[in-house]
Amino acid sequence: MAKSDSKTVAKKDDNNSKDFKARSARERISLDDFVHRKGQVRALEEFKYRKQRKKVETAKALRSYRKVMKQVGYEAGQGASRKRLEISPSRHDEEDLDHSNVEEVEENAAAKTHKRRHKMNPFQKSVEKAEQKMVKAKQHEQQKKHNEQQRFQKLKDRKQRTKLLNKRTKRGQPIMKHMVDNLLHKLEKQNES
Repeated sequence: MAKSDSKTVAKKDDNNSKDFKARSARERISLDDFVHRKGQVRALEEFKYRKQRKKVETAKALRSYRKVMKQVGYEAGQGASRKRLEISPSRHDEEDLDHSNVEEVEENAAAKTHKRRHKMNPFQKSVEKAEQKMVKAKQHEQQKKHNEQQRFQKLKDRKQRTKLLNKRTKRGQPIMKHMVDNLLHKLEKQNES
């Protein structure tokens, strides 16, 4: 019996090794392909890193540019043109220019600054509707609070009035003072409306 068991085990091992070889041959890639793919991935990662680094350096340069321009007394330009507009004329310019020249310089500076037109927002109507809804919701909430306060106050007054009307003398008779006050209150309410 031991010999037959060993033969079946050997057959199973052969089958497993054949399956493994067939599977691994299909899944295997050549060494050249592996190296080439690894190089592509590395190149892409390096490209992304360089691009990110360049963005950071550009942002730093722009920040320092704006800072220097502000210190010098100019307003930092925006976009590709980077036109410099003087915030206030320096002391040297005031001495050299008379008032008519200063006005001309200001007019030229105003003419040079181009106001950008804002792009039309395709969702403008939706935004306005949403804002209107928010305003209505706030008004509704305030109205609700106000109504709740009024209801609470009326309830409080009613409880107080009931308490006074339920008061009795020693002999169990209602106190007429409170009854008369209640009737006067009702008459005043009728005259108001």
